Amino acid sequence: MHSLFLPALWAISCLFFGLTRTAPDNSQFKVHSLPDNPTLPSSWAGRLPIPNTAPGNALFFWFFQTEDPVYDDNLLIWFNGGPGCSSLIGLTTGNGPISFEGNSTRATANPYAWTKFGHLLYIDQPVGTGYSTASYPYPAVDNEVVTSQFYAWLQSFFGQFPHLRSKHVHMMGESWAGIYVPYFASAIVENQVSFPINLRSITLGDASIGNPAAMSTVTIGKFLESHQSLLRIPDEVLDVYREAGETCGFEEILEKVAQFPPESTIRIPGKPENLNYKHRRQQRLRRDLNDVANGSCNINPTTPEEVRLSIMQSSCYGRCATFATAMDYLSSVSASGVGKPCFDVYDISHDCSTVNSLPLVSSYFSRADVQAALNIAKRPTSTSAADAESPAPSPSEYAACNSTILDILLGSQSPRAPVYSILPTLVTSHNISLHIYFGEYDMLLNHYGAELALQNMTWHGAQGFSQPINRPFYSDNAAPFLSRHPRGSSGSRSRSRNSTSITTTRTQDSYNGASSSHKPPRSNARNPKPVEACPVPEAGKWASERGVTYHLFWGAGHSVFASKPREMFAYVRDVVVSD
Repeated sequence: MHSLFLPALWAISCLFFGLTRTAPDNSQFKVHSLPDNPTLPSSWAGRLPIPNTAPGNALFFWFFQTEDPVYDDNLLIWFNGGPGCSSLIGLTTGNGPISFEGNSTRATANPYAWTKFGHLLYIDQPVGTGYSTASYPYPAVDNEVVTSQFYAWLQSFFGQFPHLRSKHVHMMGESWAGIYVPYFASAIVENQVSFPINLRSITLGDASIGNPAAMSTVTIGKFLESHQSLLRIPDEVLDVYREAGETCGFEEILEKVAQFPPESTIRIPGKPENLNYKHRRQQRLRRDLNDVANGSCNINPTTPEEVRLSIMQSSCYGRCATFATAMDYLSSVSASGVGKPCFDVYDISHDCSTVNSLPLVSSYFSRADVQAALNIAKRPTSTSAADAESPAPSPSEYAACNSTILDILLGSQSPRAPVYSILPTLVTSHNISLHIYFGEYDMLLNHYGAELALQNMTWHGAQGFSQPINRPFYSDNAAPFLSRHPRGSSGSRSRSRNSTSITTTRTQDSYNGASSSHKPPRSNARNPKPVEACPVPEAGKWASERGVTYHLFWGAGHSVFASKPREMFAYVRDVVVSD
């Protein structure tokens, strides 16, 4: 996949190795404070150009120093998806050092910031995303260009911050980052000789790791059935989905997924609802065109018969259009007042009182004072009276998500799903630990689809997990860890590992499937029963074999850390400690 841009990467790598090792001056990137004065670790932010590209192509970054020197050897890199969504969404909605108070844009310190486990880098990419800028015409027209530009930029970043080159790198992201991160990781390991980077693990949350037909269409009926009550779906509509599952061959696929280990490769029949990344975007746009106008395409099915026709005979989507029909049906009955109010495909547990974080993010980062603090817009440095009274610079345009980038990348040639070759190669040939996690209430990319993709993946000579994904893990009590490691203090790594884990530390990471198990509530030595006064609730279920872990978080949606910050705090702690 990388053959076209490997020569360019090699040239860039050689260029950087030829540079002097004098530490560069990073004072222009220093972040001194933010409006509202939330407590922050030391940080640096700004735009850094992409080498060997047209002028104007620059990626914005915000780099935070770890709060605990014990974790100085870790560098976590976070990516939001979209494609075209800013990584500042993740920073402010659960995993970064700041968050918003309620439904306001007042920034406050986040007690569950991942900066407690290492240095933390946020990047707005590809070009044109968030604070990042792009040349015209738009250059990042497909995943190959996105990957080559990011890898070139990453080398430039390490040239600007050379002390980070030796860190243990953990790349993490959600949603479309399930495409980004594996391809970025592949570029890193393929160029390891010319430009060494100590990549230890990749972590993908609610991510596009498989083709969308497998992850959405085949499994959406099972998802609807498991959440019938929450979604207020009548039995008669579920009966239609059961019929479609049998007719389209989906029930047979689900039966194969339930076999541990799988007997053979699980094949998806044909191309249900003609679904791939490109077509998914096109089919949502087509609803406003001729088929809708002439009535041959019903985008508002509300009765069982209308649902049946939409799934099997719709001119909008094609045959076996279970996922697209589910989206239309739930949106229609929600709008009519019959179904679940304020239906949210990202988290079906949300109701009408749920705060929408994206307008808050866009509003906050559109402020001139915030942009000045992040070195996007600079006030005059002169102390003259005239300059002191001059108006603040006009803010740059900022949008949490860029729909143009989404249209371009989803309309381009679809990248090969990472589970087919990229992820197995990273795990098997390069010993990169792979961690996958999903939220129970995510409908856009449901966890049954993720489990199908993983059971269809072959790594270290075997297909899928050999044991059912049914081992419980427990909510971690993060309070003792936080009290030992208040912001700015140091602590003991070994003590943090002794707290109740939400994920495994790989004490037995042999390739026969053995690994240390999650711990239930602790027991008194004289009384083996858990202490009744302080029960530890089950947080989800998990599996771990041959360098791959999978976690399903109960009660979480598409962005797990947004709804389960404490559980994700413990999860990330154990990922970086174990790897």
